[in-house]
Amino acid sequence: MLPVQESFASEQVLGQAELRLLTAIGKISRYEPHISELTEFSSFFVAVLVAGQDAYLTQKFAEREGDSARRFFLKERPTEKPTIFRECFGVRVDAGGKQHDYGVGVEDYLSVFARFELGRIPRWRLANQPLSMGVVRLGDNGFNDLFGALAERAIADGVKNVRRGQFPRELVGVRDRIVPHLPPQMPKPKTGFLYIDELLKHPVSDGRHRFTWLVLAPYLVNVKNLGDEEAIEKIQSFVSAKGEPRGIKRFIEYNVKRVKRNGLMPPSLNKLRMEHPDLYALLPSEITQRFRGKQSS
Repeated sequence: MLPVQESFASEQVLGQAELRLLTAIGKISRYEPHISELTEFSSFFVAVLVAGQDAYLTQKFAEREGDSARRFFLKERPTEKPTIFRECFGVRVDAGGKQHDYGVGVEDYLSVFARFELGRIPRWRLANQPLSMGVVRLGDNGFNDLFGALAERAIADGVKNVRRGQFPRELVGVRDRIVPHLPPQMPKPKTGFLYIDELLKHPVSDGRHRFTWLVLAPYLVNVKNLGDEEAIEKIQSFVSAKGEPRGIKRFIEYNVKRVKRNGLMPPSLNKLRMEHPDLYALLPSEITQRFRGKQSS
């Protein structure tokens, strides 16, 4: 790989990074990899830095690069795919008795499901997967698609992480040429989260871990703009009201930092109902009855 500063000064690398980003937002219909593998490789990291400057660009870039990763993965030999998958995502996959058949243990599947927040995509919920003796069975197409979905989430998280660093002045030109093609940023909505204030007044005994990372931490940090300590204190008070689970404080601290770093927003009540019906069912009746039909999706 080119040294960082050298890649910033390379017109070929900068130009290829710009092509990657324009393809991601649909301004170029077909992306042509650079003839130089070194330039192509370096352009990805330059594109990551530029994509991190805009939430919409981050999303589209991650989608495009995740799909590219899926297309590369599907070309791999079936016998090598489990090893590649494990090396990329830390999950063991076993080749089944039939050709193009793969198995992931339920616990491993749920671990990667939670780590990469696949709950927002109905296709990947455990209830929608074929199970056999504690193993999620995936055909070749499903396995390829899962690889692509996880790659997309991993890339999106990586792009969001670079926002904390200072933006290199050498990349300002690339950024300024991309920005005019982006839709204007919409202000973060705050009116769709009134149910969460009510939830904080009605602690629950089930689903506290999921409410923490999906609803409470994003709301208190990125909507209410509370400091870390205050957000942690409020979540811990909510969780501990029905008995404090083991290790919950460390879990809360991790998720407060995670949502602050990634800028994650909580779901509205309707979105929670549509995308996480099992969690929605755990809400106290005081909330579902009071806010029924009042929340935007």
